[in-house]
Amino acid sequence: MKNKRGVVFGLVALVMALGLVFAGATWAQQPMVVKGGHMEIPASAHDDHWQVFANYVNGVSGGRLKVEVHAGGALGADSRQLFESVKLGVNPLGQGDEGAMTSFYPPLLVLAIPYLFPDEKVAQKFYDSPYFAKLNEGLIKQQGVRMLSAASFGFRSFTNNKKPIKTAADLKGIKMRVQQTPLFMTMIRAMGGSPTPISWGELYSAMQQGVVDGQENPLGIIYEYKFYEVQKYATVDNHVLGTNMILANEKWFQSLPADLRQILLTGAKMGAIAEHGKRMFEARVTAIDALRKKGMEVYVPTPAEVETFRKASQGPVVEWLTKQIGKELVDGAFKAVKEAEQAIAREVQPVK
Repeated sequence: MKNKRGVVFGLVALVMALGLVFAGATWAQQPMVVKGGHMEIPASAHDDHWQVFANYVNGVSGGRLKVEVHAGGALGADSRQLFESVKLGVNPLGQGDEGAMTSFYPPLLVLAIPYLFPDEKVAQKFYDSPYFAKLNEGLIKQQGVRMLSAASFGFRSFTNNKKPIKTAADLKGIKMRVQQTPLFMTMIRAMGGSPTPISWGELYSAMQQGVVDGQENPLGIIYEYKFYEVQKYATVDNHVLGTNMILANEKWFQSLPADLRQILLTGAKMGAIAEHGKRMFEARVTAIDALRKKGMEVYVPTPAEVETFRKASQGPVVEWLTKQIGKELVDGAFKAVKEAEQAIAREVQPVK
């Protein structure tokens, strides 16, 4: 009897082992197809972020994962819908940005403090800081969503149809489209403008029809979306550095083997480098001339003129934001930026 039972248990163990083998073979032969969506057009800098990510993951995973990239809002009408899709697990991957995500996780509003970042390199170090890692941990705990990567997509600049804007005083009377968050409304109002929340999908027609006089976005996006067709003046004041992210549903992410989780993280960070580099090249080299050739009058303020914008807006925004998320988080953002600047400054010091 014991021998028969031993044979039975042995057969069960063999079947289970074979099942695992065949399951592994099936996994390898039929990759897990993962959909990820973003709002920007194909071949844009953010699409490059996704394409680098997808190609890295698809290749290095050895056929176990296949990331499908859906551009141009194919998986959601706006960034809020993309975030909700990721949070609910409808699609495990999606785009995030510092504007749309703040209604779900207010601490990310620190990214939109006007004139927080002096340049893009400081921002990249900030994204790698312990402070930013804690922001990510909070997002995971509160919303079940993880930032796999973050990339600056360019400093925001003003455009409008009424007049050249050279100082904050020139914003008086300008109806300026802003994202649907009170922080941006506070910023524009503090500068003397009239903030008007309008969704991204309605922005072009709103400018075309005169619903708003202007808007604010990075130069590369202003060019890509042909805002020069409906806007006359641009002011390169660099008030807020936009941040794009690749987001992942945390429950899905943790369901993967550790090596695949690492592949996703590595690929996303590689993609972030691609977006950051392309947007920085546009902002620093090509975009101003390209917009001028399309007929826009592009003005680059002096440091003293930029200071009028900063002085008018940063204090009121910080005051408002402190009430929303607390002094510790706001002070921590400025401290992390300062530490990033100090780290960069050490790079030019003599070797002892």
